[in-house]
Order: sequence, then C-alpha cells, then structure tokens
Amino acid sequence: MSQSQPAAGFDLDLSALLARLEAAIAWARAEALSIDFGVQLVLVGAAMLLAFATKRQTTAVFARIFHIDALKRFKRQAVRFIQPIAGPAMAWILLSAALYALGGTTEFDVYLLRSASNLMGAWAAIRLLCSFISEPFWSRTVALIAWTLAALNILGWLDPTALFLDELGFSLGADAEGNDRRISALTIIRAAIVLAVFYWVASFLSRLLSTRVEHLPSLNPSARILITKAAQIVLMAGAGLMALSALGINLSALAIFGGAIGLGIGFGLQKIFSNLVSGVILLLDRSIKPGDVVTVDETYGKVSTLGMRFASVKTLDGHEHLIPNEEFITSKVINWSYSDPSVRIKRTIGISYNSDVRLARELVVKAAESVARVAASPATRCHLIGFGDNSVDLQIRFWIRDPENGVYNVTSEVLLAIWDAFH
Repeated sequence: MSQSQPAAGFDLDLSALLARLEAAIAWARAEALSIDFGVQLVLVGAAMLLAFATKRQTTAVFARIFHIDALKRFKRQAVRFIQPIAGPAMAWILLSAALYALGGTTEFDVYLLRSASNLMGAWAAIRLLCSFISEPFWSRTVALIAWTLAALNILGWLDPTALFLDELGFSLGADAEGNDRRISALTIIRAAIVLAVFYWVASFLSRLLSTRVEHLPSLNPSARILITKAAQIVLMAGAGLMALSALGINLSALAIFGGAIGLGIGFGLQKIFSNLVSGVILLLDRSIKPGDVVTVDETYGKVSTLGMRFASVKTLDGHEHLIPNEEFITSKVINWSYSDPSVRIKRTIGISYNSDVRLARELVVKAAESVARVAASPATRCHLIGFGDNSVDLQIRFWIRDPENGVYNVTSEVLLAIWDAFH
C-alpha cells in the first residue's frame, strides 16, 4: 500500500517540548530549596553585582596600560572594545573563580554556577567580536542573535527549541516530483538570518566599492554613480535570492511573478519606474552631473547628488530641492555648466539723452571689470541697443566662471559698481 500524503496545514508535536518543561519544573522543585542552590544563587548574584558595579573602574584600569608611549595611539580604540565587555568579562572571572573553589573543595552540584559562568563568558566573547561591526544596529542585532543561540546551547535547550520551531509549520502539499513542500518557523528564522547577513555583506561591499570608485580619477561623476548604483542593486538582489533559496523556494518559480510585476509597473509603479529609467538615462548621457549648475522651472542651484529616483539641487539660500529625474528629461532645463562653466550675463542700462554715450560705455566696462568675479577673458562689452522713450538703452555683457556661487549676486555687484561710476 502506498502511504497517504499529509494534508496541507499546520503540524505541531508538543510532546517533546512539554517533556522538557516538566523535567525543568521537576528540577526546580527539587533544587530550589536546597543549600547547594542557595549558595550558588548568592554567589551568582554577588558576582554579577560586583562586576557591573565596578565596570567603569575596570575600564579605567585597563586604559592605564595604554599610557605607555608605544601604546598611546591605540588607547581610544582599545577602550572602545573593552568598555562593552568589562562587566560580563569581570563577572565571568569572578564566577569562574567561585566555580573552581566550590568544585574543588565540596561535593556541590554546581550546575547553576557553571551555567552562569558560561553565559557571561559567551556574552563577553560575542560582544568583543561584534565590536568590529561599525554599525550599531547590526552590532546589537548580531550580538543578540549569537548570545541567544549560545545561551540555548549552554542550557541544553538548543536542540529541543530547534525541533519545536521545525514542527511549528505548515505543508504546502507535494511538488511535481512528489516531495512534500513544507515551511516551518525554523526555516523562516534561518532565511531571515541569511537575509540579514547577506544584506549586511552587500551593504559593506557596496560602500567599499563606492569608496574605491570615488578615488578613480579616470571616471567622471556620472560613471561613478552608475557603477555604484548598479553594483548596489546587483548585491541587494543577490542577497534576496539567497534568502529565498535558504527558505527552500525554487527560484525558477519566480518567473510566475513576472506578469504581476509588469502590471504593477504599468499601473501603480509607473511614475517610480519612469524616474528610475530617467535616472539611468541621465547617468549614461551625462547631460546632468553632480556639480552642474542648473535651472529647472523656478529652481536655480547646484546638483549636489544624482540618484536613481531623484536629483538633489541645492540653492544659494540653503534649500535643497529633490527633483524627480523625469523632470530633467521631459522639461526644459538650463545647464549653466554643461560643456563650459563660463557663463555670460547680460543686463540693460538706461542713460539720459543728455549723457555722453561713449563715455558712459567706457565707465560701464571699467566698473564691471572692477568686480572680482567678472572674468577678464572673454572681455566685457557694452553696446548701444536702442533708443527708449525716456532713455538711451545700453547693454552690458560680462562673463563669470563660477555660476555655482550665484548669478544675481554678481549682477548686483556689477550694477552697484556702475552706479558708483556714474556718480
């Protein structure tokens, strides 16, 4: 007879876990009121209190070692490493000493003392290793996960807990080959840990690559951003695929979601996808680059960053405008420094009909050239452009090479210099 396949649904066997709990309760009832347990409890409490109360003093004593001239440059980094582990390390030393004293001179069952000593030792070692992770969030997360696993192993609960989590799951039925497809809580936890690890590795490699690319003089800013963003997307996608593989999901089945993703882009994600494509186009054709001075609608400023979804344009008044990349493709954009940072500025000036036009033109040119930001070459020019109802119209044309420092402010300086020259 062929065996029947289990029905899809939850399957959980609590017998092993309940047996473990009953054994723990029975042990607690038998040992809680014994002298051995009381002595160990007092020793554990005293060691923990003394170790964590003197944590600052322990760190200060350790720091004195680095007062030696040859070690002074390592003092700050060493204190950063020793400060998180000073408490648990001292507690481990005290508990180990008490464990040696009790274990060598009496017939006590030192299970509680040994467990507490091992827990403090594991805590100190894990915190020391996690100190090498620069990001505080990842450092605390890795330390919490590692110490939880170490504590379960020390207390003898790792295998029962893994078995319980593995039984806490549900079946998805049989696949095409007849194998039972099943997802358990243990599988999900493993996938989450794998995803977190690979995400951190991907982030680290992305930052490392970005730092290296930024120091390559042969690459322009657009190429640097494109390489960095492309590597970041590949690394993050790889981390997600590895997590799905750890979950036991057949990656070939992801092709089913291609149509759904296409519909999502076509309807709800149209603008987002458009901005992403526009960002790639801007990075490839280099029409807009970090450092360019641009005018988009009424926004004038310097492009500080160019991302895959938007560009950050910082104005002279300190405001930072986040402009979607699509605006740079579909709208009229003035790039003041696209091929040459030099910019010519034109302003109209009216003088009286009784004025000497030739002398006025000379004064205008000399006044403009006296402003520091006005370029000497190309030369400043002043032309007679018309006769108005009440004035003779002159137009001054001068060049600047730093439009990122503002256009209206240098124009104001030039006009003030002309006013002073006329008076």
